[in-house]
Amino acid sequence: MKKLIQYIVLVAIVTVQGCTGKTALFDELADSRLTVIIKGTFESTTQSSSIKDWDTSVTPTQSIDDSVNDFITDSSEQFSATFMVDIAEIRLAKPDGSSEDKVANYRQVFTASVDDNDPFFNGQGVCLKCDDIKPGKLYGIVKLYIRKLIFDNATQWHFDSNGNIIPDDVPQVIFHEDEVNGFDFNQILVNTYYDYLKENYQDINRVFPLEIPIDGGLVVEKGEDVILEIRLVIKNFIKLYEYDFINDSGYAACYHFWAVSDWLRDVKPDDIYMGGNLLGVARAYRANNVTTVSGNAVEGFVIAIPSTDVNGNPQTIADYFLDDDNTEWTRPNYQPAQPSLKYGTVEGYLDYYLRYEQYKIEYNAFVDDVGSGDYETNWNSYDGYKWSLRLPPLVAYSGGSGYTLTNVPHGEYLFYRIPISSVSYGNLPPDPNDFIQYSGNPVTINADTTVDF
Repeated sequence: MKKLIQYIVLVAIVTVQGCTGKTALFDELADSRLTVIIKGTFESTTQSSSIKDWDTSVTPTQSIDDSVNDFITDSSEQFSATFMVDIAEIRLAKPDGSSEDKVANYRQVFTASVDDNDPFFNGQGVCLKCDDIKPGKLYGIVKLYIRKLIFDNATQWHFDSNGNIIPDDVPQVIFHEDEVNGFDFNQILVNTYYDYLKENYQDINRVFPLEIPIDGGLVVEKGEDVILEIRLVIKNFIKLYEYDFINDSGYAACYHFWAVSDWLRDVKPDDIYMGGNLLGVARAYRANNVTTVSGNAVEGFVIAIPSTDVNGNPQTIADYFLDDDNTEWTRPNYQPAQPSLKYGTVEGYLDYYLRYEQYKIEYNAFVDDVGSGDYETNWNSYDGYKWSLRLPPLVAYSGGSGYTLTNVPHGEYLFYRIPISSVSYGNLPPDPNDFIQYSGNPVTINADTTVDF
């Protein structure tokens, strides 16, 4: 019995681990040691003054998306206050996505306050429990198996028989085995718009896993301590959307919910799915091989990229972001909106059935268009270009006086800046041609360095 108690105590000791700097006994015996940190910022720095403050204005030109067109309730909407995340598993894979290794084969949940003080949004990041990985292996992709992503302050509405917008009960969802107020927008990130039109759309899943490239790759040698930083673009990238449906009484109804911006793939009125808009980047660094870069810059973002890619090929800012002149896609035909019952009268029912017959005609024409080669060809060209987006590994915000980039691995970098006037709310920096290059590029970083624009 005494030996059994000693064994239980030993197991309890060696399984306590986290981002506190304490190392478990079994980790000391492992070949490599990995820390995984996840952030909700476009910026990479841990210097909170170099991360843009929240802008939570609830207006049509700011955080209300232009796809909200049926239920206009601006004065009744409140910006989200809480963000909830449920991750089932984390894996690492080679740059081509093959040869996966499980790095966190257990469920992890956390809640973040939507404000500048929360670690998820202020640059500090949230530490995720993880296991060690194989030394000497090149990893190029981190795969997040996301179960739920929830913002609170969702609302529900319907039209009554007189055409008035009526509030309904606050939407609720299960999070960490409890019922909470909010809307799980992860469910509509599963498919892109065109995925949903396919017969096999239920076999397609864009967020389980969400594949995030590791800029520069990740190789851990025996005995090394390495930090893997995963960044999801959430802060200042949140918009209000409308999920239309017909309620049990036959009237038009909707959920209004907060989700990530549709900057990359525009969400149109009555669209159901918005997959491909959850954007992320990852980078790896060794705590004993990093330094700090700071300097002066006008208000905007300062970005640094390695002068060569993982294969040693030269690169520039044109290898990141997208040319905004090549992102258009015109739908040959829109999916018609299903009619709802406007008024609970005989005339209202007759009007509804007439409109429903017209809807079937329009829907058949829409199906024919989707089945044509042009529709698919145009979409594949458009969507393939969108998937080529790369986000930079090092980003800081300058409020107009200065910026700080922390945990910059030693190496040679190219520095750029983009003025804040070119990056509106819910958008990332646009055309690479709009960036201003640092006159001293390339810059070799092997100690604390000043880069002034």
